Amino acid sequence: MLRPIDSVKDRLSSFYHWNDGQALEQAINICLGQQIDLTEVEKWSLQELQKEKFDSFKKQLRKNSHFRNNSKEDNLDFAKF
Repeated sequence: MLRPIDSVKDRLSSFYHWNDGQALEQAINICLGQQIDLTEVEKWSLQELQKEKFDSFKKQLRKNSHFRNNSKEDNLDFAKF
């Protein structure tokens, strides 16, 4: 069984390696709806040599979190980023 963070990593893999914009959107939606350890996602992204695309993901995630009125937003801790 996949954990939500595994789904985020799967979707980000498609974004990182094939520039799949829909996969990026899906990863963001999972983060907005679930409690995701963004530090773990960042570490994994760096191991994948995808810092630039992780930064793009992080920027989009911040932007989308401001527009979404969702009680789960509190699960996103941007203070570390």
